[in-house]
Amino acid sequence: MPEPDVLLVGGGVVGAACAHALAHRGLAVTVLEPGPPPGAATPAAAGMLAPFAETEQDDPMLALAVRARDLYSDLVPALEEETGYDLGFRTEGILQLAFTEDEVARCKAAVAWQRQAGFPVDWLSVDEVRERLPGVGPETLGAAIAPEDGGLHPTALRDALLACAVTRHGATVVPERAEQLLFQGERAVGVRTGNGTVTASAVVIAAGCWSGKVRGLPRPLPVEPVRGQILSLPWPEKEPPAIVYGGTGYVMERGGVAVCGSTMERVGFDASTTAEGIQAIRDMLVRIYPALGTADELDSWAGLRPMAPDRHPIIGADPVVRNLWYATGHGRNGILLAAMTGELIAQLYAGEEIEYDLSPVLPARLWPA
Repeated sequence: MPEPDVLLVGGGVVGAACAHALAHRGLAVTVLEPGPPPGAATPAAAGMLAPFAETEQDDPMLALAVRARDLYSDLVPALEEETGYDLGFRTEGILQLAFTEDEVARCKAAVAWQRQAGFPVDWLSVDEVRERLPGVGPETLGAAIAPEDGGLHPTALRDALLACAVTRHGATVVPERAEQLLFQGERAVGVRTGNGTVTASAVVIAAGCWSGKVRGLPRPLPVEPVRGQILSLPWPEKEPPAIVYGGTGYVMERGGVAVCGSTMERVGFDASTTAEGIQAIRDMLVRIYPALGTADELDSWAGLRPMAPDRHPIIGADPVVRNLWYATGHGRNGILLAAMTGELIAQLYAGEEIEYDLSPVLPARLWPA
């Protein structure tokens, strides 16, 4: 196999997006992807595109997150046409329910500063909420709505990105796991796998919460797994499809199923579900959609989110090893930020000018000189 320009370590949605963006620019790309391990974030994700969920007024990631969401409006139709995949893309908006007067005040304040910043968000009265979502709980007092937010199917997105990178742009997927990073002097030259070595002109670490487990990294990579348990239930009969946040969780209709979550647990690489975690989700559901509180479980699972200490992703070149790149640490926003991460890696690799302030995501912030 000829030596690629770029070797991607990890073929989840972020690695797939990087492979797609780099290969689209004419680079020879190889992806090391042995198959998702238990707890892999991409197949576990709900797939929401929700830059306004849980954001704050001074959030340095907001502009980037909104742009990341907007990228899918053009990317998804192109991928669907090229690959034949149905990505389940939707943009009917996401609601944030308020159940107390304090939550009403916080939601209205958020709507105010977001509108002042030019975003088309709005406040819905309880009657307006019930017109859209007749099955919401009796505690509902209103909701903030981000009408351009939405969602898609995470595994379909990953599969389409990889398929397009391979079939249209010549990328290669190798079903092996990277075990150790290899160097010549101060340059990364490839990785060792269980079956030999794969060399390349540059290496991108995009292995989710397992990124820091690649041996030989020039410094410890502070990405830890944070478990999120998820429950699926039948979508309430005659209830319009919706994506709704409320209290400590969310409900997303996807293919006639209610995808409900999720917990935030630091339990290492344990990807099991627990009775306590699933019950906590059910307790949350009663407030959003009472009909879901007692619905029969279809399935439950857990994913391990890759979380950096400041909860911002790690995107860009190593501050010392300039041909070693990182695309990891996306936490709860891996699906939202995947396509943007691929574009940023490709642009930075090509030395292109970036129109956004990338200081919140650049690796150098983690290792000050």
